[in-house]
Amino acid sequence: MEGVQEGASWAWALLRHGQSEPLIAEVENRAVGICCLNLRGDHGGVGPVAVDPSFQGYGIGRQLMSALLKRAEGLQSVRLFQEAFNPASFSLYYSLNFMPVADLLDVFLNTGHSKGEDLCSEVTELTPKDLDAVYTYDIPRSKLDRRTDFAYYVQWGKVFVYRYQSQIHGFLACLPGSRSVQLGPLVAEGEREAVCLFQHALEVFNGRPCQTRVMARDHLLVRTLEGLGFKLYCLNILMVRGSWQPGRYIEAFGRFPEGA
Repeated sequence: MEGVQEGASWAWALLRHGQSEPLIAEVENRAVGICCLNLRGDHGGVGPVAVDPSFQGYGIGRQLMSALLKRAEGLQSVRLFQEAFNPASFSLYYSLNFMPVADLLDVFLNTGHSKGEDLCSEVTELTPKDLDAVYTYDIPRSKLDRRTDFAYYVQWGKVFVYRYQSQIHGFLACLPGSRSVQLGPLVAEGEREAVCLFQHALEVFNGRPCQTRVMARDHLLVRTLEGLGFKLYCLNILMVRGSWQPGRYIEAFGRFPEGA
């Protein structure tokens, strides 16, 4: 039942996220696979990608991805998140010229968060009138046009912003789901700003399971999250077809609208 509820939650979200272009594979009027292209300016993201287990091994995933890449012609790059323990999909994406660019760690807080952390006074919640400021901060750092994403997070979740002397130094988007709260995307100037944003989110969503994906390179941030109760769950690989590369900033990623 949990899988059904999570699938329904994904479908509900995708239908309300204006930049998602879902592709459905059907066999005898039965939906057996899905993938989505998420447009962000000159770049795109892929996710989720799923094929009914009883129809796997028949090339449906490759057909879906080939159709998606045809729609993505003209974009500078397309990226996706690949589970490191799934060699079949890794082989598929690699054969389609997706290259690994970064290792990501899935971390999960299962028991909720105990209150008591001193919150950073520099962190506030984003309001719709502040969307342009966060968009202006994000686009040269992430190199993605995520204006639609931010509007979605503000409507259905929360976005926290770190400001120092009135200047934005980071943000964290949070999206409650059927099973946990997605923490990410995050972009921050440094570890301190990122930690303050995560601590603030944990206070707001106190008692809820939370999950995020962080860069393995940011080992100090990972250790701090472990100190807050997060556990390492699995390794993911950020794969890109095209020119996009991670920047020098602290970044974390959620599962929606990219991911599976």
